[in-house]
Amino acid sequence: MLLNDPVTLLLIIIPFGLMTTLMLCLSYVGSSGHRAPLHGWIAGDLVLAAYRATDLLQPGVLPPAFGWLGILQPETAFIVSTSGLLLAIGCHTLALHQLADTPRPRRWQTGVLAIPLLIYGLGAGVLLHSAYLLAWFFLFCVITIGLQCSVTWPLRKRFRGAWALLAGHAALLIFHGCNALTSAIDPPGPVNFDEPDMFSLPALAMDFMVSFLFTLSFALMLQEQLRQQVVRLSITDTLTGALNRRGAVSTILQQERRQGAAQRYPLAVAMVDLDNFKRINDQHGHAVGDLALQVFARTVTGLMRKDDVFVRWGGEEFLLVFPGTDVRQAQGFMKRLRDALEQLPSSGDLPFRIGFSAGLVQTSSMDRREDFETLLRAVDKALYRAKQVRGRVEVVEAMDL
Repeated sequence: MLLNDPVTLLLIIIPFGLMTTLMLCLSYVGSSGHRAPLHGWIAGDLVLAAYRATDLLQPGVLPPAFGWLGILQPETAFIVSTSGLLLAIGCHTLALHQLADTPRPRRWQTGVLAIPLLIYGLGAGVLLHSAYLLAWFFLFCVITIGLQCSVTWPLRKRFRGAWALLAGHAALLIFHGCNALTSAIDPPGPVNFDEPDMFSLPALAMDFMVSFLFTLSFALMLQEQLRQQVVRLSITDTLTGALNRRGAVSTILQQERRQGAAQRYPLAVAMVDLDNFKRINDQHGHAVGDLALQVFARTVTGLMRKDDVFVRWGGEEFLLVFPGTDVRQAQGFMKRLRDALEQLPSSGDLPFRIGFSAGLVQTSSMDRREDFETLLRAVDKALYRAKQVRGRVEVVEAMDL
């Protein structure tokens, strides 16, 4: 057999594609909660292999020794293989969506897979012996690839590999769009199903190159996600979900430099300490103390804005940074936080009210680590005064600086 024979190429390409998928599996080691994108992409690659293998199941394609595999008539093979391609695109779209960490109901996910497939299958059955069958197929390629492109587009901000996918999407949209338009304006005539319907060599080469490059791009995105996950864990407090002390300084200064480069604005910083926390641990145990920290953190997170920074500074101490906020506005936030904590329902797990004391400072410039450390020393002095009485918010005074 020669390499210009579609059957030979299919017998080479199918196991090679499956081997690429296996390599992808072995190259990624992430937490179980982050493996859903990988599973979705593998499912798409398996469907893609089945889509290519469908052509081999037509009578007269394989040598006589394997003639018993010819179980699909050309009409059936065409609908099954083209439907398999659309299903593979749908599986890859769901994998990319899961990579974005934006939850969608299962009904939406099912719709992404089933609705285009169902509409295409019904239409292909009606147009099977029509001159517009290929136009119908190319149209649905454009629709499903366009949907995948819309899911990939937001990922470009997080993953460099998304740009390779978008470039591939653009090439495929142009290719299938031109074919759909040409087939609709000047139909090539009904497809001849008197003999096995096989890939053309250019179509087979393009299909394989695109799927191979897409899989490599997706593998790069998985590796980038894993690196981001490791970095996030290294700067995040596992108990409360807030930034830890290690990640706080660099994060706050980077944000301040980025936003302060265009214009200066007030910045409020608060150091918060939970009241009577040692007594809580002594009387109720450390498990209840941990629960109190988690409840406090959830309450803060529910009230803070997108650009605010929340840090567990150590023990029961937390740091809050409010960009574009003056002291009066920060005091309003502290009042809302105190009210929210007082309105929490009492329970057997948490049989007390969570109170806090805080020191508060406002600044208009904080470009260096030394500026930040000076600010922290001042706000810590204000917090010390507040803790003498408890349940108060003290603003930094001139002598603190």
